[in-house]
Amino acid sequence: MNYVQLKDIERARSQFPNWIRRTPLIPFSSNSSDVGKEKLFLKAENLQVTGAYKIRAAVTILNSLTKEQLSKGVVLTSSGNFAQAFAYAGSCLGVKIVVVMLDRTSPYKVNATRGYGAEVVFCGTDALSRQPIVEKIAKDRGMTAIDTWEEPMATVGHGTIGLEILEDMLNLQVVLVPVSSGGVAAGISAAIKLSNPDVKVIGVQPEKANAAYVSLQKGEPTAIDYWDTIADGLSAVRPGFFPFRHLQEFLDEIVLVSEVEIANAFSEILYRSKILSEPAGAVAAAAFLSKKVDTDLITVATVTGGNVTNEIVLKMKEMLR
Repeated sequence: MNYVQLKDIERARSQFPNWIRRTPLIPFSSNSSDVGKEKLFLKAENLQVTGAYKIRAAVTILNSLTKEQLSKGVVLTSSGNFAQAFAYAGSCLGVKIVVVMLDRTSPYKVNATRGYGAEVVFCGTDALSRQPIVEKIAKDRGMTAIDTWEEPMATVGHGTIGLEILEDMLNLQVVLVPVSSGGVAAGISAAIKLSNPDVKVIGVQPEKANAAYVSLQKGEPTAIDYWDTIADGLSAVRPGFFPFRHLQEFLDEIVLVSEVEIANAFSEILYRSKILSEPAGAVAAAAFLSKKVDTDLITVATVTGGNVTNEIVLKMKEMLR
């Protein structure tokens, strides 16, 4: 198998338009006595345009298409953040975007996607049925289909986060990244390991949305038959085949966090660092804050998104009572 290369990630970043932001690293302290001695830093991709990291991959994918492919319009599937990213990028680049979404997708993300100019098509509750519907729409309408789970340029685009982390944290020891279909973890881990193999990269998943964790144990992409987490952005019931091979090659391990640990991380990030994350965006930090990883090491946790509704915030508050 061919893995993404560091030069590909560097090239992708060099082609970013100026509206893709270089997001900051925010030091996190659990209490006042830790200020100035922080071990945890948050890569604030929630401050990215459209509120999440996926704009990087969306633009990288669109930049890789031909003029003819772009002129036909693009159809893909997303649980929300990729949808908004493609919608926004499409509006900036003049490309028609159609997004296939699960019925359970956050209304906030649905409305935002439509607000950026994309068309939304709902497909029921089966996450594995989404891509066949994408292919059907592409055939019926003559559009260009994108499989974001398997598209190598998605992994390349996500890898640009890893480059920034390395450049901004010279004494870095550990990177924590959430895992769903595997694209962002694959990209970040590849960028980190190809640049500095001594840095550990650890994936984090909810206990009840642990497809990649199970897949690594079995040695192949494996679908789980039960999914139930407040982190709706981590909706994959199995990892993609392309990113999974990168997880096997570059990821050190995956750890699991509970729903309460996710809610607690959301609260601590909000009140201690003044950073608004969504549950999926708080998952990586949850591993550190719940001591699932070594908290004595200089660690960056990727806060991958901040697109959250009042309803979800209230639900997490209830969990902590």
